[in-house]
Amino acid sequence: MKLPVFILFLFLSIQSQKTIAQDIDYRAYTLFVYNFMKYIEWPQTMNNQFTVGVYGDSPILNELETLARTKKVLGKTIVVKKLLTEQDALSCQLVYVVSAKSALLKALAPLVDGKPVLVVCEREGLARKGAHFSFVTLEDDQLKFDINKTAIEKNKLKVPAQLISLGFLVG
Repeated sequence: MKLPVFILFLFLSIQSQKTIAQDIDYRAYTLFVYNFMKYIEWPQTMNNQFTVGVYGDSPILNELETLARTKKVLGKTIVVKKLLTEQDALSCQLVYVVSAKSALLKALAPLVDGKPVLVVCEREGLARKGAHFSFVTLEDDQLKFDINKTAIEKNKLKVPAQLISLGFLVG
């Protein structure tokens, strides 16, 4: 009778490891977002704060708020706010769209078109559909990102070659 208990324990252990592996590491996402903020070249028209807006409910909001308490971007204080409408994005320099709100990209992309707003999507493949960056998890669980350089430059932002070399160029 001990063998079935062992098999059950092994099965539960494997399932819990799969669940852990499938969880999103929001600290890693936050560090990527922070580096996007630091290394993208922004126009000089920004005020004294760098505003990051988050569409949707996600632990990334808390992670970004924690980051904002200790870091600055281009000498500016980072302000993080939860966005409720697409229009709210126009008051931000960076907009983060969580996976559950990916459908908003269709309305958001044309709204920020030509404006110095960077759109980062959590869901894979959205850089091909108008986002500027979208995250990609490789088979070895390594986190990378797609870059839509054309869309970024259309919004009067510049991507340094070093940042491009770390991701996958699309669009």
